[in-house]
Amino acid sequence: MEKHTAYIGVRIPKKLKELIKKVVSLDTHLNEADFIRDAIREKIERDAPQLYKRLFEREVSNDDD
Repeated sequence: MEKHTAYIGVRIPKKLKELIKKVVSLDTHLNEADFIRDAIREKIERDAPQLYKRLFEREVSNDDD
């Protein structure tokens, strides 16, 4: 069975972590990890829209198999 997730560990300044925690408490994200995944998707979609689009086209075609 293929694993569909990967782990990335990063260090961030404490102030940024505190800010993320505050934002999560104010919006609809489930937790800090959910917020960070969403932020990464938004960044890639904005900076590399063609790569982002191809990723989801591949996922849809793989689901059809």
